[in-house]
Amino acid sequence: MSLRETLKESGKIFVVGIAGDSGSGKTTFANAIRRLLGEDVVSTITLDDYHVYDRVTRWKLGITPLHPDANNLKLVETHLFMLKRGERIRKPTYDHKTGTFGPWEDFEPTPVVIVEGLHTLYDGIRNYIDFKIFVDPARYVKRRWKIRRDVEERGYDRKKVIEEIIQREPDYKRYIDFQKIHADVVIKIYPTSMSSLERITYLLGENFGDVYKVRLIITKDDRIPAEPIGLNIDLSALVRASERDFSIGFFSDYYYSKPASFIDIDGLLNVEIFSTLLETLKKEVGSDFVHDSSGYVNAIEVAKLLVCWRLLEVLKFHLSASGER
Repeated sequence: MSLRETLKESGKIFVVGIAGDSGSGKTTFANAIRRLLGEDVVSTITLDDYHVYDRVTRWKLGITPLHPDANNLKLVETHLFMLKRGERIRKPTYDHKTGTFGPWEDFEPTPVVIVEGLHTLYDGIRNYIDFKIFVDPARYVKRRWKIRRDVEERGYDRKKVIEEIIQREPDYKRYIDFQKIHADVVIKIYPTSMSSLERITYLLGENFGDVYKVRLIITKDDRIPAEPIGLNIDLSALVRASERDFSIGFFSDYYYSKPASFIDIDGLLNVEIFSTLLETLKKEVGSDFVHDSSGYVNAIEVAKLLVCWRLLEVLKFHLSASGER
């Protein structure tokens, strides 16, 4: 039986929490999980819907959405408690385009519920999260992404977006950044350190788009077998297929007193190798979605796959443990 089928028949609700600053890439990783497991298995709640004040009121009060008092976190806790029991909730909604609240809506839990937001791993809320992710881009990367999203996608005024970024930074350090010490996986994203990519771009006239270095910090859980799902890489195929520079590194260390594995990915990986890893996960899940990348994928695409891999390990453990009780 595939993992998708097992999840559907288990009757259990598994909650994945993705925390991080606004514009940090939380939705990118949520979408990767949803695409792999399927829309019928995964549903998503955004904690932005639990803001207490609309945008105009926040500006008048001089409070940012990162401040806990600007959010109804107690209602979040109540709703997560109900969802874990398989109960339907009626939740608020928030419209980013208008900065105002919409009508309340019914939300029915699926076997996997993704909760993404600024305070997903905050005190109290994280007690209801089964798998905790924190997305932590470098300041330069995060600022660029937020400006791009808020100006181009949401139609905000560029000057106001930049002003808000600066205003929010103290609250980020005070209320959001610390949450990463509770994460099972921390995703750090930096500008690429591979200067050779710039040289190749200049010589060949190719545009590779955004290229990043990603460090995955995966904290160890002794309850979970070390390698229940194998991801094998054919080294000879890796060398033959790669015509662009990339690097993959690994080391062990402690992360806020917890033993952890550190995986570094940088540059561009040939899609043949990426597809091989993806097919392993699709077979495990019983998924048939088609990945639309061609040629090469950057480190974020590889990181999404590795986060899904770790999630599947944890899901398998929880499902087997619940079956033994």
